[in-house]
Amino acid sequence: MNVRVARAAWALVRGVRCRRSASSFLLPPLGAVDVEELLRDATAAEEGPREASVRRLPGQCSVLLFPGQGSQVVGMGRGLLRYPRVRELYAAAHRVLGYDLLELSLHGPQEALDRTVHCQPAVFVASLAAVEKLHHLQPAVIENCVAAAGFSVGEFAALVFAGAMEFCEGSAVSPEEFLQ
Repeated sequence: MNVRVARAAWALVRGVRCRRSASSFLLPPLGAVDVEELLRDATAAEEGPREASVRRLPGQCSVLLFPGQGSQVVGMGRGLLRYPRVRELYAAAHRVLGYDLLELSLHGPQEALDRTVHCQPAVFVASLAAVEKLHHLQPAVIENCVAAAGFSVGEFAALVFAGAMEFCEGSAVSPEEFLQ
């Protein structure tokens, strides 16, 4: 952990807004515990010597950005059904949600798909189904992914993709939780 990260962590704990440059971080008051030293001591025994990470060139990494509510359309997901695991995703969503999300996504009606209770799980599952297609067609994009983000409900797809949330957790979130 470098000094900039330690200062940022210190500033966040105290509610100070972080800015882009290291010079804008407030310095800890004199006599404050040196967080960097504590963390280094705590992890030194566990990890052993650390290798320097190699910086990747922009052309050698990827970032996935997942769509949010409003991107739903009847028929979405139809072209993804031939890829491995996509039907499993929709089957799991069916078990969690209690209704056939695939049927609704493929055949509508649009008015029902536009309802928040339906469109958010539909966009969530279709997003992860698209990742399955991408993994099948261009596995290097998935393997070299350095970040994932999403708009609105796309944040949940990004969290599932990153391994920070389970698929069933993301698909079981109620519309009220999606809107928070």
